[in-house]
Amino acid sequence: MELVKRVDHLNVQVPPEKEQEGIRFYGEILGLKRLKKPDSLGPAGAHFCICEDPWYELHLGVARGVTQADVNKNLRNHLGFQVDDLAAARKVFEAAGIEIDDAVPAYSKERDFHQERFFIFDPGGNRLEILEPRRAYASAEH
Repeated sequence: MELVKRVDHLNVQVPPEKEQEGIRFYGEILGLKRLKKPDSLGPAGAHFCICEDPWYELHLGVARGVTQADVNKNLRNHLGFQVDDLAAARKVFEAAGIEIDDAVPAYSKERDFHQERFFIFDPGGNRLEILEPRRAYASAEH
């Protein structure tokens, strides 16, 4: 069974003191179109559109925390995968004994999208975000 349908986004991190340099790098130097971040996320960092067809984003996050033990959760580097059925994907991961970290939905009223999601870690400790396909903000319950 093919579970993952498409890459949704790539999330990279910079330390807090490099946030503006990171925004300039991805926006001005690489020329990526800056997007409004989802309403559900804080103001730090930025989101950029890499391509529109298919839709693919780069998320620039600001690293939090300092201990090596918390590096994956604090740095939050991750790859986001879309699945057609989020509940079915959750069952597959649970059946495989993979721990699931629940997350609040990603949404933006201005960009008119809503996505339910959760996080898992692969065997190497890499963080993966599993998301449903984007749907209209107005169709989602808030």
